[in-house]
Amino acid sequence: MYQKDENKFRQRTAILIDGQNIYLSAKARGAKPDYSVVIDSMVSREITRAIIYNVSPEGIDQSKFVQFMENLGFEVKSKTPRRLPDGSIKADWDMQIAIDAFSLADKVDVMVILTGDSDFVPLVYALQSKGVKVEIVSFIENTRPELISAADKYFEVTDQMLIYD
Repeated sequence: MYQKDENKFRQRTAILIDGQNIYLSAKARGAKPDYSVVIDSMVSREITRAIIYNVSPEGIDQSKFVQFMENLGFEVKSKTPRRLPDGSIKADWDMQIAIDAFSLADKVDVMVILTGDSDFVPLVYALQSKGVKVEIVSFIENTRPELISAADKYFEVTDQMLIYD
């Protein structure tokens, strides 16, 4: 008798989270992101890599957050923001996210990127040219239409993905 192989149809998936973009978008709604819901929504997939790119300001203890994310299976990459000569603060992860995404492209079928940053449009097209399906998850109010149209699938962050204080 034929046995159905459940793993045969599982998509190899990487999840990359632009932590600052998602955090600030959630904060604007008076909430925090619930990353456990993101992981739970991927049950039919084989998650090969999950990375959150975190901004870690000096003097703020994020050890509980880092431990929580690691317990969910995420690799946490943290960066301390730097002050620019004009006094503004910058902790940009865009280049590292793009490098990691492109280096993972040969190992996955789907790349799920949580960001609304339209700077990632060229990355979406580059991943698609390598045969990777790209899904964008973001806050609709903070996402440029060109990022949504570039993606193979777009998912709006819903209230079920947020924790309200």
